[in-house]
Amino acid sequence: MSRKILEPIQINNMEIKNRIGFPPFLGNPHGPKSEVNDDTIKWFELRAKGGVGFAVTGTINPLPDVFEEMMKTPPVLFPHPLTLHEDSYVPGYRKLTDNTHQYGMKIGAQIGAGGASKGSSPSPFAKKNFFEAIYGADIPAQAYTIEELEEIKELCVKTAIRCKTAGFDFVELHTAHGYVSLWGGFMSPFTNTRTDRYGGSWENRLRFPAETIQAIRSAVGEDYPIFIRVSADELYGPEGVTLEDTLKYTVPILEEAGVDCFDVTMGSQLHNPNNIPSLYVPRGHYMRFPAAVKKIARVPVIGVGRILELEMAEKYLEEGYADLIYLGRQLIADPETPKKYFEGRPEDIRKCIGDLPGFGNCDRGCSINPTQPMMCGTDEVLPTQSPKRVLVIGGGIAGMEAARIAALRGHTVALMEKTGKLGGTVEVLSHNPLNAEFSNIVEFLICQMGKLKVDIRVCKPATIEDVKALNPDVVVIATGSTMTIPEEARGKFNVMTHVEALNNPNRIGKKVVVQGLGYGSELAIALAEDGKEVTLFGKGKEIASNVSLLRRFFVLKRLLDINVCRGDGDIPMTDRNNPGVKTGRKLKKVTASDVVIVDDEGNEEYFPYDTFIVSMGRKSNDELFHELKETVTEIHSIGDANKIGEITEAMTAANEIARKI
Repeated sequence: MSRKILEPIQINNMEIKNRIGFPPFLGNPHGPKSEVNDDTIKWFELRAKGGVGFAVTGTINPLPDVFEEMMKTPPVLFPHPLTLHEDSYVPGYRKLTDNTHQYGMKIGAQIGAGGASKGSSPSPFAKKNFFEAIYGADIPAQAYTIEELEEIKELCVKTAIRCKTAGFDFVELHTAHGYVSLWGGFMSPFTNTRTDRYGGSWENRLRFPAETIQAIRSAVGEDYPIFIRVSADELYGPEGVTLEDTLKYTVPILEEAGVDCFDVTMGSQLHNPNNIPSLYVPRGHYMRFPAAVKKIARVPVIGVGRILELEMAEKYLEEGYADLIYLGRQLIADPETPKKYFEGRPEDIRKCIGDLPGFGNCDRGCSINPTQPMMCGTDEVLPTQSPKRVLVIGGGIAGMEAARIAALRGHTVALMEKTGKLGGTVEVLSHNPLNAEFSNIVEFLICQMGKLKVDIRVCKPATIEDVKALNPDVVVIATGSTMTIPEEARGKFNVMTHVEALNNPNRIGKKVVVQGLGYGSELAIALAEDGKEVTLFGKGKEIASNVSLLRRFFVLKRLLDINVCRGDGDIPMTDRNNPGVKTGRKLKKVTASDVVIVDDEGNEEYFPYDTFIVSMGRKSNDELFHELKETVTEIHSIGDANKIGEITEAMTAANEIARKI
């Protein structure tokens, strides 16, 4: 059967071999002066080898003054972009394009500049941004003058010429994601309050992007492809860019300016950053935006938004939602996604779990692809020169990852798990609908256990006698952790841990009290969505401080009444049954009818409950490690058994240790 995803496509004078793209990520690997280095080349080369049809660099800075400022200031949350503000950088980019072209992949250069410190108009804006909500700090902005804007256009033209000279197949102007993009700040009525020819009407607000495109077109010629990245909807209603605005104004005006392809994204990075959608957002949720643009555009359209599977990409192509599909973080989680799919082994694809480590900059760290530096490594491992018998005790993700890498290297591997199923705490957490994507890594690892013929032994806790009987050369302890219950609640009826609650949803009553502001906040939201009456409390002052920043922003918007932009894309975002939240409270006692909490002044509050769920600390299950370390020649402890941590720490430690055995 023919597949749309494999069909070539022509954009201006460029032919792309298939319909799969690797989108721009801010902060691609680079050297100390934001130049291309070996890691940059490997970063794109991996995706080219993996079967991607085209890729776009992260933002390339065209402005010398921005480069000078970057060299003085270390990156905080936003990584420094690549730069091409002078000719001396061209040879490095030429090496990048030459290397990727040998695999048949087209590569484009995204030109852009930040607008968060200087942009279309001065701040502050009416609604709080991400940094205010999380840190209580704004990012002040100043407005560029007309003269400065003319200079910026000239510098963009010079950079576009350098891109063409360096062998890039096309250039893209980044105008998306609100006022973190200079051009996006001009387009949005939320951030553009100018009264000159660049402000006011839609035609005026689009004038600067259109003039920039026209200037680039004049410089690079009619047959050189120019893409543009746009937020079709900023996801906060009429205050910002809406889809209707994009269809009525943006598409026709930018087509007239000379755009050859629309790269359709969404969101506003600082005010509603769902352009980096987390696992809370359903797969393909935003594909309605490129679908709408495609209905009116005369040029090809790229769609993006939490697409992990090539089957889903194929469906959207067949149904006319877009002409090309980006697989973003999925191609970081597994650069060989297209190759594995085309070879008929989709079960070997390691699917993104959407947990967004860091600030969503997955080029800086991927929880399930721990191949450092910066995911420039692969699953290729050096075969061992001395095969050993390796025993892994514990079948969570850390244990299975260690077993997988050890087996790939040629060791004989057995894995013991005391329960009847594999996956550990991560598998249990995936029972929460908000964390359902966690099952991706569990399913992948279980499949690999079978393919690699790892000797799996379940339903029996490992003992010293078992270890002696197997006589392994190496033991890896991955026995995980156990959730704790405070003394005040221990032994009481209808009290359970977070893990027990997810394993026994039918035991959860109508009125639920949850202790623990970390993962408990996600559980509280999910229970409220299920129609429960939920109260969440904890002794700290911060909510969801343990989850990644963009996930935390969603949780705060859901649980607290803060003045932020809200709109479709905050999934789930119903107003019914929102959990009540009490911070700075300690548990005092649990009676047969009430959970009693107390604030710092000793004031008591009583909450009737059917179920009390404790989502507090975890204790390492390290007893077996201490029992064995004196009797086993080589022993390692990983994951929660070694140190309580997150998925990324467990996977990284397992991967690193197994590569050294």
